[in-house]
Amino acid sequence: MLGVHGFNDYSKAFEPTAQHLVGELGATVYAYDQRGFGANPQAGIWRGEDTLLSDLRHIASQLRERHPGVPLTVVGESMGGALVWVAAAESPGLMADLIVLKAPAVWGAQSMPWYQRLSLQFMNAVAPDMVFTGRGVQSLGITPTNDPEVSRDLGRDPLFIKATRVSSLAGVTSLMGRAQNLNTLPPQRSLVLYGLRDRIIPPSPVCDWLNHLNAAGKAGTALDWVVYPEGWHLLTRQLQTREVLQDLQHWLQQKPLSRRQSPQQAQESVCGKRPG
Repeated sequence: MLGVHGFNDYSKAFEPTAQHLVGELGATVYAYDQRGFGANPQAGIWRGEDTLLSDLRHIASQLRERHPGVPLTVVGESMGGALVWVAAAESPGLMADLIVLKAPAVWGAQSMPWYQRLSLQFMNAVAPDMVFTGRGVQSLGITPTNDPEVSRDLGRDPLFIKATRVSSLAGVTSLMGRAQNLNTLPPQRSLVLYGLRDRIIPPSPVCDWLNHLNAAGKAGTALDWVVYPEGWHLLTRQLQTREVLQDLQHWLQQKPLSRRQSPQQAQESVCGKRPG
């Protein structure tokens, strides 16, 4: 398995997933810090979506060579989910057998309120290096997890980025929109895991993504969904982590999933939580 972390996060995000899959399946798990994140030089500087896509494809190819004949599953969380989705769907594709998206970041500019979209465009034009911290959203109760220990650990972790440049926000928004608007699906069997309590990537843009997939007739039998009514953004770093990890394990083993949904069923679940 190859883990691809989310925005401002780094490879440590996959520790719980790795521990579970190594213990239960004897899996070999890799994760890496994407450029501009984690322990890399110039952390906090957006390196460009095409650079991140190229890195992902290169690393997946290296793992293929290192483990010939062994199935490769690529798991992307949040921004990493958007990156994996684009890398697999667009040419030249992604050398993976299976794809898993955890709380995929599919919140493109077209799903943002007009004032939010215009504000981001304006700020990126006049002050791309201006920095925002997460204190404002935290004061509104917007948190990625309901596990206080995980929240404290993220707050203390020096490699978890807590101040974000406007240019980075604009860059990740472009990537999210690219993922949200794809007109082709990856050829791999894929699983999407999403929680309805997600406030980082809320139901509304995910609903827009599902509407796009289903209206175009793009979502076939190779795309499975599990929607958690009580799930948060960090699905494998929340108080209900175990059930998510068990679902992931059973899906990889091709065992029945009681919560498995088609994209059409997921559309009903997610869009029912859409504001308004």
